[in-house]
Amino acid sequence: MDLFLETPQQQAERMLRQQQRLMEMQMQGAAAQPPAQNATPAVSPAGESAPEAYSVQQDSYAQELAFDKRRARRRRVGQHLRTLAMIVLIPLGLAVIFLASYALTCILNGASPNEVLQHLTALGQRLGDVITTIRAGWES
Repeated sequence: MDLFLETPQQQAERMLRQQQRLMEMQMQGAAAQPPAQNATPAVSPAGESAPEAYSVQQDSYAQELAFDKRRARRRRVGQHLRTLAMIVLIPLGLAVIFLASYALTCILNGASPNEVLQHLTALGQRLGDVITTIRAGWES
């Protein structure tokens, strides 16, 4: 992926800015000095420091970097949500499948709707008893 895409218009504007800077430096005589000596920031007549040169490449890269960080964050959050959903939904789905197969087995064996409801209630009571036994063993 090329992060430094420029339109022809942006490229022409950048070249024009570079030419103007070069001409200003030549007019001031700064082009003859080594770059290490010319490291002081330019000061405007009002006493404020001149703004840094605008770079389309840096701006474009910063935008791409910010977008990539947001995308990575969304991806991580999505992965965490999917993991949490799997942890919750798989056991829940298995429980629903078990209850449905239990009810269908009762129906296939000739149970009436009231008998199916009684069997499901008895199953729930047995499950409650198992949970109570597990809690009692855990606490002792």
